[in-house]
Amino acid sequence: MKIILYLSFAVLIALFTNVSLSDPLDRIIARGSLKVCALADRLPFSSRKGNPKGIQIELAEEISKELGVELEITWLRYRFHARKAGCDMVMEAVSRKDDDEEKRNIEGTRPLTRAGASNRKNIKTLPPQVSIPIVKVETYLVGHNEMIRDKYSVDKLKGMNIGVLNRSWSHMLMQKNKINYRTKFVTEADLMQGVADKEVDAVFVSSMQYWWYLKNNPDVKLSALTNFDFEREVSLNVGVLMRGPDQVTVIKINEILSNLLDQGVIQNIYASYGIKYVAPN
Repeated sequence: MKIILYLSFAVLIALFTNVSLSDPLDRIIARGSLKVCALADRLPFSSRKGNPKGIQIELAEEISKELGVELEITWLRYRFHARKAGCDMVMEAVSRKDDDEEKRNIEGTRPLTRAGASNRKNIKTLPPQVSIPIVKVETYLVGHNEMIRDKYSVDKLKGMNIGVLNRSWSHMLMQKNKINYRTKFVTEADLMQGVADKEVDAVFVSSMQYWWYLKNNPDVKLSALTNFDFEREVSLNVGVLMRGPDQVTVIKINEILSNLLDQGVIQNIYASYGIKYVAPN
């Protein structure tokens, strides 16, 4: 039975191929707009308020500009609303450099998107596909320096009280090793605030949320262990999810993303949000 890994992006979007069809590249160009789904309140990734816009919105703007079309955003409150939104693209999905036509069943993980070919009958749409990876998301052990210094493995956490997201790999790891843990925190922002307020001794959060929190709370002194031994690989390469694309669309979007990486555009977007960019592997 596959273990569901919750990385700390907070929650995003589960999309399926049998609802609200999206368009391939030729129809996107003819329509004059790229339809993108995004959560309305999910900084540093997306925000309907627009100040700041969010990493994913800025990236979507770059893609639409390269396509020569307008960006049309469908704002969502909950991820399941995306099932009927008919978007062409979601700006976040697990990606692997060696994905090919024989490996379309990408093992995504909530809160990222699982992109895979549907095995349901009578569905004529193409399966969603993930782009080339554009960034690597890591998981950190975060806390005040005196609490987490040299705590690189589970056995070093004995006697500590650790904050985790419910049903995350970190949660399961704490259960397995009988480490005290708390799952009261609903989001990673809650986790970061909880450890800042010393409700818990340390927390497991994504690299994205750690750096974003520090940018917005410069007076809070928190440290991160970036190489904690999780006993399995928990870092994820992240790309863009294209819904029902033809091969021309996949090639074009990958070409655009590759160029944006080569020009440092994507790296600079992350840096503008205070996030230490890590290249995918």
